Amino acid sequence: MLGIDLIGLLATIFLVGLRYPHYVLLAAFIHEFGRIFVALFLHSHIDYIIAAGAFGTMAVSNYKSGPIGIVLIFSGPLANYIICSIVGGIAFEPTKNLLNPLVNLKSPFAVINFRLCIISCLILIWKNFI
Repeated sequence: MLGIDLIGLLATIFLVGLRYPHYVLLAAFIHEFGRIFVALFLHSHIDYIIAAGAFGTMAVSNYKSGPIGIVLIFSGPLANYIICSIVGGIAFEPTKNLLNPLVNLKSPFAVINFRLCIISCLILIWKNFI
């Protein structure tokens, strides 16, 4: 089952990039696609997915703990980081602009993917390990 949480997507837009909401939605799609791709690659059974940007969840029935569970948990942020690295342009941004969602960016798609990766990792660590 697939569910879309609009409040989570709006919160992600406010946290990641209020100036570039279309890039945030594309980065959220990449985030969810990365999680689904890794789950299917590992032959796991997906029970449900709630797409909410950085706040999304996915329930997989046969891998809940261990190293494969950790790979499944962090596969969405990893997909965003890979896209950020492929697109490039993050090196040309000043460091103070990397985490401010209101600034005008030179390469917004790379920075938006980087921000979503960082925020999603922090939220996933908080939800799963604390």
